[in-house]
Amino acid sequence: MTFAGWALAEVATLFAVGALGITGLYLLRMRRRRVVVPFAALWDRVTRESDTRRLWRKLRRVLSWLLQLVLLALLCVALGDPRPDIWLRDPVTLAIVLDRSASMSGPAEGASPGQGEPEAELETRLDAAVERARAEIMALGPTDRALIITAGAEVLVPGPLSGDPAKLLRSLDDLSTQAGEADLTRAIALAQNAVRGQEGARVLVLTDGALDVPAASAVRRCSEDPLPCQIARFTGPSANVAITAFAARRYPQDREHVEVLAEVQNLGDQPVETILEVQADGVSVGRRALALAAGETKREIIARVEAARTRLQARLLPASGGEPTTPDADDPTRGGLGPRGDDLAHAIVPPLRPIKVALISDGSNLFLEAALLTLEDHIELRGLPVEDARAGSPAIDEADLVIFDIADNPLPDPLPARNLVLFDPARREASPSPIAKKADIARPFLTEQLKDHPLLEHVVLKDVNIARGTSFELATGDVALVRSLGEPLVVLRSGLRSMLAVGFDPRQSDFPLRVAFPVFVHNIINYFERAMPGFVASVPVGARRPLAVAELGLSPEGLGAVAITGPERPEDDDDAGSSAAPPELRAPVQEGIFRMRAMDPGIYRIKAVDGPNAGAEVLVAVNQASVLASDLHSRLDALELPEETGAPAPPEPAPVGDGPLWSLLLLAAAALIALEWASYHRRVTV
Repeated sequence: MTFAGWALAEVATLFAVGALGITGLYLLRMRRRRVVVPFAALWDRVTRESDTRRLWRKLRRVLSWLLQLVLLALLCVALGDPRPDIWLRDPVTLAIVLDRSASMSGPAEGASPGQGEPEAELETRLDAAVERARAEIMALGPTDRALIITAGAEVLVPGPLSGDPAKLLRSLDDLSTQAGEADLTRAIALAQNAVRGQEGARVLVLTDGALDVPAASAVRRCSEDPLPCQIARFTGPSANVAITAFAARRYPQDREHVEVLAEVQNLGDQPVETILEVQADGVSVGRRALALAAGETKREIIARVEAARTRLQARLLPASGGEPTTPDADDPTRGGLGPRGDDLAHAIVPPLRPIKVALISDGSNLFLEAALLTLEDHIELRGLPVEDARAGSPAIDEADLVIFDIADNPLPDPLPARNLVLFDPARREASPSPIAKKADIARPFLTEQLKDHPLLEHVVLKDVNIARGTSFELATGDVALVRSLGEPLVVLRSGLRSMLAVGFDPRQSDFPLRVAFPVFVHNIINYFERAMPGFVASVPVGARRPLAVAELGLSPEGLGAVAITGPERPEDDDDAGSSAAPPELRAPVQEGIFRMRAMDPGIYRIKAVDGPNAGAEVLVAVNQASVLASDLHSRLDALELPEETGAPAPPEPAPVGDGPLWSLLLLAAAALIALEWASYHRRVTV
């Protein structure tokens, strides 16, 4: 506290002089008025006071004296114009960046349930960050200003730049976490641009440090910027188990059933036991008990789920099998499951579109063409002559799978960047085989095969007669599906674009005459169909996600816009009090692509607004499904930030509002005078 008017010594001197004067006045003996009465002895008996009344009169004079001293002290201090030190410092312009990513829903260090309601939630990292933001705002001086920026999957400004603490505090009410990572890159850039050049400009980032690479880079750049930037961390237990993938795949050969894949990862540092439950339209179709070591990932496949049930949901439950209704103060991690947001995932049984296959052939292998034509229900086959087998050809660029069966012709150089099946690619020395040739083999004898591999399911190659072939040099990651006396003859190379190389020409063998040949071709189509991008209609949360309408099952022909409604959640159907319809947004479609804004997990409805198929609808599942968003470990320590970027302890709130204190002191003095006047007239102090 500092005196901006009279100095402290002057105020003390004035009070001392005034106190002596008041005390001297109270020490003067009161001169009583003489009254002549007819009989003094009688009046003496009437006016005689008891000992108790004399004591009260003495005490009343002391209280009256103290009251006058208090009035004098208030007036003297008012002359000094007292002001808190925070009012006299230089103005501050503070930008508070508040992390609202999914990891901020994790328990804070030393989290404990709130008081009052038995179902009160444990304190989260976001709760702790909001309390720190409130402390910063309440400590603002009368000339200070601040703004609040929240960083989730999208960046918002709930509290614009203002010097009104009440307005800023209201902007912190009802904040909640958002699914996905925090877009700190945009949030910090916005904060710096808002306060740069202002008096006392400073940026304060409130985060738990569980950031992805772009956000961590933004924090580092902020710490290196000339504009002061401080980081306040809110950490807690890092235990968490998340559903990192959930998808559904139709069986191409069985349209009545689907296969469901769920991937669960333990992102904590301790082993965890949990239960994975999968429901289809609210009916449980699978329940698996999982024991996960620290950092372990497990994939569970539930086969032959009825395709008539289109909405799928995966949930993680405690090992006991029940969902806890109240938080456990002794275990804020919920048995290692961590925050609830990543314990639930949605999926939609996708439409089955034909896989586009381009067959490059000289037309002499009718067995291969016949085997492909039997699959016409779920493939779109297009044959091309050898001379048209070049990269950039529209038919090849649109194909999901390209099969080369070109006999004595060399392979094109370069090969198209598609999934490839190559029959006898190293037959010619000048042919640019992507898998290096090892040696020529005369009359190879097939001795070994990976029977459990999907490409060789139900395929028996025993006693297949082959005139000639070539073996391959295996690179890292290559899988030898078939060997001839230990030499790789059929090799699979997986990657962004997979490749299957068969080291012999089917026309120089009796393989096409066996039942195994069409089964092998069928397995090839199924294998590459499973790896098709966009085959599963599920997208991650995010402010803007480009999606192709064709991959979702809508025709792009003549389509100019789609209406997006959601999110819909299966549990909403059971909520009798939920009557508000999800909002509907329109998104333009350009060249078959639209951008979807999905900030919350759930099921969204996409409807064609115009075009020949106006009114057609498809469903899209949106999930968090992000390891970085679910990992609760802080990554700030790895950045090795400068020490000065560490935020100090929360500031003490200003003791009073921003009004002048001397006016409050005068009001207090006036109140005491009014109280003394009322007590005098009520004959309490007389």
